[in-house]
Amino acid sequence: MSRGKAKPSMPGASRLPVSIYKVGGPALEDPELLAPLADDVRRLGGYVALLHGGGRHIERLLHALAIPSRFVEGRRETSPEAMDVVEMVLSGGTNKALAGGLLAAGINAVGISGRDAGLLRARPIPALGRVGSEVSVQPELVLALWREGFVPVISPVSSGPVGEALNVNADEAALGVAAALFAERLVYLSDVDGVRVGDQVVERLSPAEAEALIADGTIAGGMAMKVRMALDAARRGVAEVVIAGKARLTGGFPGTRVLAQPGARALGAVGLEGRA
Repeated sequence: MSRGKAKPSMPGASRLPVSIYKVGGPALEDPELLAPLADDVRRLGGYVALLHGGGRHIERLLHALAIPSRFVEGRRETSPEAMDVVEMVLSGGTNKALAGGLLAAGINAVGISGRDAGLLRARPIPALGRVGSEVSVQPELVLALWREGFVPVISPVSSGPVGEALNVNADEAALGVAAALFAERLVYLSDVDGVRVGDQVVERLSPAEAEALIADGTIAGGMAMKVRMALDAARRGVAEVVIAGKARLTGGFPGTRVLAQPGARALGAVGLEGRA
């Protein structure tokens, strides 16, 4: 769903903001962080959906089952056997543990898969096996859950052209959902507390500043990938993208804010009025 299409609508909504969370790293490893994560979700207010990763859990199970796996340019090469493990971990144990932990902390969470109701569809990358990219989003399931007062917790496992399961990067899936739902805010929560420039973690970056720091090598490696994803979100109209880590949940640094470039369409609270 692109920003040129009709905006999603919801009954009883009075221009409430939409926030999308991508959860990875410590929050998936440490159950003690689920209550602070629930508190942060409540602080965001409005409509919230969470997507999650789970690469460490996948790696451990693949190793235990002696299923080979390797990364190619940041994506896990995924055989059919490995895809069975990926789906079991992401749409099974990890998804339900995160949803259950949030529920115990007072968030009315429900765990779903990107394959449910055609929520996430992706284009296969044949050279990498069962891996997908270029995610398209049909958000009706998320909207239906929001109508009933639920917070969706979404596994990024997506459907391919004939319904096959595809392994999709959770950061990319979160960006697709944020764009499709005209989100005001996208929070990437992982194992880094923000974007570091020299020995300082910076509070905010404009798109121009971020591009310059990537170009001169100050922002590199995995962080450059995260910042590029944030820049893509800003170009697609997400008003605020936050790159944050454990400190955000423990009362410390709330994360680096990558702001939308001038002229971008910040549509986070628009078009959620009720249907006839």
